[in-house]
Amino acid sequence: MSRPLLEVDHLVMNYTTEKGDVSAIQDVSFTLNEGESLGLVGESGCGKTSIAMSLLRLVAENARFDSGEIRLDGTDLLSLTDEEMRQRRWNDISMVFQGAMNAWNPVYKVGDQIREAMDLHFHPRLSNAEVEARISKLFELVGLNPAMMNRYPHEFSGGMRQRAIIAMALSCDPKIIIADEPTTALDVIVQDQILQELKKIQADLGMSIIYISHDIAVIAEVTDKIGVMYAGKLVELGSTREVFARPRHPYAFLLLSSTPSVTGPRRKLAPLEGEPPDLLNPPTGCRFHPRCPYATDQCATDEPPMEDAGDGHQVACWNWKEVPELGGLTK
Repeated sequence: MSRPLLEVDHLVMNYTTEKGDVSAIQDVSFTLNEGESLGLVGESGCGKTSIAMSLLRLVAENARFDSGEIRLDGTDLLSLTDEEMRQRRWNDISMVFQGAMNAWNPVYKVGDQIREAMDLHFHPRLSNAEVEARISKLFELVGLNPAMMNRYPHEFSGGMRQRAIIAMALSCDPKIIIADEPTTALDVIVQDQILQELKKIQADLGMSIIYISHDIAVIAEVTDKIGVMYAGKLVELGSTREVFARPRHPYAFLLLSSTPSVTGPRRKLAPLEGEPPDLLNPPTGCRFHPRCPYATDQCATDEPPMEDAGDGHQVACWNWKEVPELGGLTK
């Protein structure tokens, strides 16, 4: 059994605005083991990226951590000073940011931008020749010609920019990489290439990866387990195979029911109706109850706790036993 590397424990984070507090992360807990891949999925605005930025302590100035811990190798990252946290970024935990098209400074060569990240964060310090050799190896690792390090971002295609972003995230030998929508704006062929590249790198280097996406089908390709987010809360957590075979939470069920599959028997797609709630004024009880076909009076008043649903599943729902079999959708 691999040991726990990252432990998020009852994390609560709000954004302070002129209209009031936005409940971005509400009592979220999960564990990431060494060498494991976790996918966080859900609709836009459900808190996935807020969790990612919280793990790196790169949240906006109006963000406020009200409770909880983020333990990396047993150290609570929320208790570190800004300088201590800066030393942990990229060395212990790094990120493949969303939107590679806009992630690069257009007036600097790509290799120089990776070199700057290494100069700021990598320990021990390397000579110029050692840095150049390392960047060359990183480019080869992600499937790029090392000569490309001396070119500008506009000379890269979208897929090449994304690969270079992955190379930058790997530059300081992190234990964990967070990949936030790593295939956004790429065509499906390049998407698959990037995901398979990440999967191979993870296997070769033994690192842990957190994937963040609204596309649950993409997450299924590369993860060991899945966490389903809704309105700032983690509502279901389990192995990827088990969540796809038998989603327990009504939201996860409807999310998968609206996703077409080329495997298994033919089935009618079911739409996920309604809109996510306003997190300035979230619903009482279960946040999904206004859209849930299985909701009861209790769902509107009492917030469901995370409970064991068997097969390594955890689910926050009063009526998860009423959720039917999905019908043929498997990983």
